[in-house]
Amino acid sequence: MSLITSQSKFNALCKSIRETGIVAFDTEFVAESYYRPRLCLLQFHLPGHSCCVDPFEVRDLTEWWDIMSDDETTIVIHGGREEVRFCYFATQKPPGKLVDVQISEGVLSRGFPLSHTNLVQRVLNERVHGRETRSNWEKRPLVAEQIEYAEDDVRHLLDVWADQQRRLKKLGRTEWAAAEFQRFINDIIADEERPGYLRLPSIGKLKPRELAVARDLWNWRDQKACALDKPPRFILRDDLLIEMAKRCPKNVRELSMTRGMDRRDYQRLADEIIDVVKQAVSSPESDWPSRLEGPKRASQDDVLSRILGLALANRCSEMGISMSIVGTTADLQDVVRWYVHEKQEGPKPKLLQGWRGEFCGQLLAQVLNGEVIIRVVNPHSDDPLGFETSS
Repeated sequence: MSLITSQSKFNALCKSIRETGIVAFDTEFVAESYYRPRLCLLQFHLPGHSCCVDPFEVRDLTEWWDIMSDDETTIVIHGGREEVRFCYFATQKPPGKLVDVQISEGVLSRGFPLSHTNLVQRVLNERVHGRETRSNWEKRPLVAEQIEYAEDDVRHLLDVWADQQRRLKKLGRTEWAAAEFQRFINDIIADEERPGYLRLPSIGKLKPRELAVARDLWNWRDQKACALDKPPRFILRDDLLIEMAKRCPKNVRELSMTRGMDRRDYQRLADEIIDVVKQAVSSPESDWPSRLEGPKRASQDDVLSRILGLALANRCSEMGISMSIVGTTADLQDVVRWYVHEKQEGPKPKLLQGWRGEFCGQLLAQVLNGEVIIRVVNPHSDDPLGFETSS
């Protein structure tokens, strides 16, 4: 067990990481009480050595985030969404050379997403503990059992990745995994950079004026939450924010008519909320967001996308890859829309690009062109369907 609490030892660790060129990484954090998740522990594993870093004692983590955001050192993680976000918030740059073993296992098998415990068991036949979900990672001092649990989260990741690399190379899927690691990062960064109010529930149903109110209330709430270091929902719940955007209350009486807004903490903010609403409503219409138009779908699109789903599910089973890695129902609907309604013009949908296009693009096109006949070959098989070219 090794817990680093001094800046000098942390700097020495970072030097070792740079020299080694690969490291397993994980974090422990508390998300529910803060504006952004509070980092409580960093875990690292170099070949033959695991350690943890206490960020409450080691205040300057710049050296590590610089390592993570450059492309010199391979960072191996498992389901590392928050780790990517920590790096981005610290440097305003994405990780440079990231490997997520949860994703790579989905490219190699039908198991996605596998928990850390199940992944290590499957790949290495090693039994490890489940995650220490009930630990209070903010409380100090940390006890030996917590450190041991935390180190277990990274101890096996390099061995898992080494095994996966051999299998990826054997199956010719190394580039597939690399593309998915990059897509994973890009999706997280894109979500962070797009206007936050667009993540509100039912936002697509609002009219332009209501969208302007929702946008301004979101910004007001976000600034307040940041200043208080509290989750935005602590200031005003999402559903009530949307309701304020729909109702556009002109005074405290109208605001209080909305169920849930009579809470004392909301009443204290009533004047501020009304001011934000008034300013948004009175702003020039040219400043209002355009209505969010979802993709138009014809009634037959659902039928066609379901048929494509059968074809894709069978292909994934046949090739031993997780369908949830390859594509979703929305992705299949994008193929139908592009192929049938957009006459194959404009950018190709996700399932017809890159390694996905190589994997299933031709099959999906043949199905939509009526060039294949689908039949049940073996109802007891994992891939029970057969696809024959029609004459």
